Amino acid sequence: MSHPQHRQADVVLRDGSTVHVRPVRATDAPAVRAFFEHLSRKSIGLRFFSSFPDLDRAVRWATQVDQHRYGLIATSSADCRVVAHAGWETDPDHPERAEVAFAIADAMQHNGLGTILLGQLTQTAAQAGVAVLNAEVLPQNHQMLHLFRDSGFPLTTRTLPGVVLVELATSPSRAALERFEVPSHSE
Repeated sequence: MSHPQHRQADVVLRDGSTVHVRPVRATDAPAVRAFFEHLSRKSIGLRFFSSFPDLDRAVRWATQVDQHRYGLIATSSADCRVVAHAGWETDPDHPERAEVAFAIADAMQHNGLGTILLGQLTQTAAQAGVAVLNAEVLPQNHQMLHLFRDSGFPLTTRTLPGVVLVELATSPSRAALERFEVPSHSE
């Protein structure tokens, strides 16, 4: 998958800080690994469902993009460190569906960065023919569940033992269009 230049943007967050959001590249692997290594134990557990994830595998998933996988990183304007990663990967048996995952540096949480990344991921997924983004979220990950519920995108949730399954339609509702300022197709 090509990395369109228009997907790059400097974004001001709620706390006034600025991050640069852009598609991830394979050459970002060392920086993404350093980002994962510096997440708190809580953030690691919520993202990977494990206290000791296979970081080599996680970095490969995050940075080796192709027509089936897409990812974004956000870097700090102050020192260009990776402060967030979000991506999706299509289901091989159902290419209209993709699994989505997020990780945001602890110091950057609660500032709107997840909302920005979700908006961009849904746009790229829809453009790639993905109609639904799936996420498995731990029930105690209230921030991620609120992100999905407050996004304005049509969604369904199902609770299974130990996990909440979230399905988010990539076709935006009017609320999502207003929230993300996405131009509608009728304009």
